[in-house]
Parts: sequence; C-alpha cells; structure tokens
Amino acid sequence: MKKLNWNNIRLVLVIVLMIFLYSFSGIKNQERKIQKISIAFNEDDFPFLNETMVNNLLIQNFQGSSKVKKERVDLKKLENLLDTNKYVDNSEVFCTIDGILNAKIKQKKPIIRVINENGSYYLDSKGDKVPLSENFTPRVPVYFGIVNENELKELVSIFDFIDKDEMLKQNIVDIKKTQKGNIIFSVRDYDYKVIFGTDANMETKFKNYKAFLQHATKDTLIKNYKTVNLIFTEQVICAK
Repeated sequence: MKKLNWNNIRLVLVIVLMIFLYSFSGIKNQERKIQKISIAFNEDDFPFLNETMVNNLLIQNFQGSSKVKKERVDLKKLENLLDTNKYVDNSEVFCTIDGILNAKIKQKKPIIRVINENGSYYLDSKGDKVPLSENFTPRVPVYFGIVNENELKELVSIFDFIDKDEMLKQNIVDIKKTQKGNIIFSVRDYDYKVIFGTDANMETKFKNYKAFLQHATKDTLIKNYKTVNLIFTEQVICAK
C-alpha cells in the first residue's frame, strides 16, 4: 500500500482554496455598487464642461441613479457616450476595486472662431467644428467668412501655428480671406493690416513678421503703417 504524499495533498488543497477565494472575491466585487463618480479634466482644458454636467450625463445612463452594481457598468459604452459629446476630444472610463467610477476627459481646444451669415462656431486643430458654449467663451482669433472644405486644411494649419506661438496669439485678432485667396490679419493695438497671402512658406512669413514686431514696436512709425506685406519672404514691405 502506497503512502500518502501529504505534500501533494497540501498543494491541491491550497490551489482549491485559492480558486474558491478568487471566485468569491470576484462575485463580491461584481455585486459591489458604484459608490462614487470621480471626474477629472486636463489642466489646460477650456471649461466647456464641468463635473456636474458630466456626472449628470453618466447618471442618466444608469437610469437616474449612481447606486448600480459594477457588473452592470459597461465602461466602453460610457466612453463612447462621453466621446460623442460635442466638447469632448477623448475620454477614459475605469472602475476601481472600492467602487469608484473614474472618468478622465480631454476637451476640445478651439483655435479659431468662425463668423459668417450662417452663424458662428469654433474650429479645433483637427478641423472639427465645436459649437459655441454658454459656459465659456475662449479668446481666439476670429475668421470672417465661409470655410469651404477645400480650404479647411490650409486655414487650420495657419490657425494652429498662431495658437502655438504666444506672440502671434496675442497680436493677431481676426482674419479674412480676399477673393484672390490672400489671407489678411488684423492686429491688436495697431491699425495696419497684415497681408499674409497663402500658407506657402508659412513658417518663414511668421518668422519675418515676429522679427518685424520686435523692431517696429520700438519705433513710433509703426502707428502710421497701413499694411505690412509678408507675401515676399525675402523682405517685409510696409506701406503708410
């Protein structure tokens, strides 16, 4: 008669116990209810949305109550719900063991406001439309006119460049496009117009304009300028 191998028996018992405990804890975890909803926004986001608005949106998905079992929470569905919001760029939703539902949200960042006879809206760096908000009005340059699909990429590239440069963002206040396709800027504090042309050689043109600003603001003659022409990249042409 073979002797019992107590080491093997102990090992089997330990494995069975671990499986039991894991299954039990899993069941208890699924039965645990959502205790709290935590909303987090990126620090540099525009405040189109606030915690109350997002919290209400999530609770509506729970039929008006946040006290639901974790097993009933479809995290992917909640992310899709948030991502369809007109002010949300992307979101991440996850649930912790202690029953806290976390939603991390990155809001869209407008770089220009478009105004024409059809109304007004914002554009972000992806070229997506962002509607006006009753909660917040961002301070961005204004574009007067219709933005056609075939010129959207060109305009967004210019607006995005301005948005990423603090000097340009503080200086340029509104933008128009002539019938010939030339971009013209109006600026803060001075009456001259900046004739920019198209987005060809964009970086060089903006570099030339910033150099002009650094020197011209030291000279009182800048108040007499009517136009500052950047189309010729070799030089900046000013006219009184």
